Amino acid sequence: MNTNNSTSKPTRYKLWAFGSNGSGQLGIGHGEDVSSPQECKGEIPLPSSGIRQLAAGGNHTVAIFNDGTFASTGDNADGRGIVPNTKHIHTTWQQQQQEGLAGEQQEDFVRHVAATWSATTVCDAEANLRVAGTGSSGELGKGSDISVAEVATPMDNFLPPGDSIVKIASGMSHVVVVSESGEAWGWGKGRKGQLGGPAENVQRPRKIEDVPFKVVNAVCGKDFTCLFGDASSGEFLILGLAGSDRFGVKKNAPDSVRGWKQVAASWGSIYVLMESGELRSWGRNDHGQLSPPGLPLLSAVAAGSEHCLGLTQDGRVLAWGWGEHGNCG
Repeated sequence: MNTNNSTSKPTRYKLWAFGSNGSGQLGIGHGEDVSSPQECKGEIPLPSSGIRQLAAGGNHTVAIFNDGTFASTGDNADGRGIVPNTKHIHTTWQQQQQEGLAGEQQEDFVRHVAATWSATTVCDAEANLRVAGTGSSGELGKGSDISVAEVATPMDNFLPPGDSIVKIASGMSHVVVVSESGEAWGWGKGRKGQLGGPAENVQRPRKIEDVPFKVVNAVCGKDFTCLFGDASSGEFLILGLAGSDRFGVKKNAPDSVRGWKQVAASWGSIYVLMESGELRSWGRNDHGQLSPPGLPLLSAVAAGSEHCLGLTQDGRVLAWGWGEHGNCG
């Protein structure tokens, strides 16, 4: 809420969605795809509270709001939406009230969220991780004997004492966390080397070794992970795509991305928004996924599986890439 002076009007927020919606993952009250923005419905603290973070899985969507509310919509058949006591599809947003994800200090509890195709990972202020959903390749990070968690289930602590988590990134089937100390840890599908070596599925959090810089950010594609060092250095490292770099994610990467502001990844492309507002991108482009000619300067960027959204510096939202199901509006 804007409280700069007594005459200011409070900021009022709205959440709009469009695209694939077969499981109600847009939260607009039905399960049909839409190609134009529709206002979301359900148990969300709008218009008074803004959104801290959104994460989209294959058929579910989760959100953290600034007032501490955690909500989800879409497929919850295996608990992936972390909505308790339900095993069906939601077409409107549902608040999370499960013990351990709410309470007196709820606004400080859920700090980060990420979603694989069929699971969700949340992190609290004390770097405790909880997972829910299905992960046949280790996406839950709970070991090979646990592939389904129908309620938010704590993961074992793996960070050194005193360390904390600053970022969770996820691809279709793997998860990477970045710690405050500059380490990266990952679990899930790793047979292409996206979790470092050895190239295998990783059932519990494993440190990614031999990174030649302090990691401050990470993004995940379908079969790769990109780790970033400090923006002033421009260092980054792409892991994965063993024997299958057919879209040039590694081959066409620049030498440096010095001066980056924000980073994102689709299944087969990497997007780096520079402090100047220029969007640099490389990788898959058979559906126009990369930055189109004449793209204006941007202030923010977000990527889906094979499409991208950009917020221009004058407040417009642009979309490009694979537009099936209405993903590009």
